[in-house]
Amino acid sequence: MPIEDVAGAVKELIAAGKVKHFGLSEAGAKTIRRAHAVQPVTAVQSEYHLMWREPEKEVLPACEELGIGFVPYSPVNRGFLGGNLSEYTRFDSGSDNRKTLPRFTPEAMRANLAIVEALNRFGRTRGVTSAQVALAWLLAKQPWIVPIPGTTKLAHLEENLRTADLKLSAAEMSEIEGSVSKIEIVGDRYPAEQQKLVSPD
Repeated sequence: MPIEDVAGAVKELIAAGKVKHFGLSEAGAKTIRRAHAVQPVTAVQSEYHLMWREPEKEVLPACEELGIGFVPYSPVNRGFLGGNLSEYTRFDSGSDNRKTLPRFTPEAMRANLAIVEALNRFGRTRGVTSAQVALAWLLAKQPWIVPIPGTTKLAHLEENLRTADLKLSAAEMSEIEGSVSKIEIVGDRYPAEQQKLVSPD
């Protein structure tokens, strides 16, 4: 269905007082612009973290230009950047979709632990965890970028909330990005069939 039709339907719902705001998920820059031309988009939700920076190419510039908020989901890469997962982790076969994702094969996790180690090195000198470094990096990117970390554990919620106290300088941001940029990410976000469902534009 053309995004203009979707935006038009939402516009009618907003005019009728049934909807307050219009948001998009996993939309490309062209789709965002086309939708926004019909009904202003309030926020775009997409995966974004230190292991997946694709939104920086086109989506984030479009959001900044159009005044749209950006909501990164999975900001610690489905828990991986928290440092509690390894090649020996076994995911629940019934409810955990990570077992189907290329990034979470034992081989990929073994290779990608280098990123967690880099975040731990940075965090150790500041008394913070790798997850807090990953979240603080996102919070420092732009004031209109608001990550939504998910958790089922109270301890992780408290850890995430304490990130608000960690303010990164421009030099620290460069240090984090410089160390991570040297590491090659192993594994795609989704299997090929699932990736086709994500908007390419």
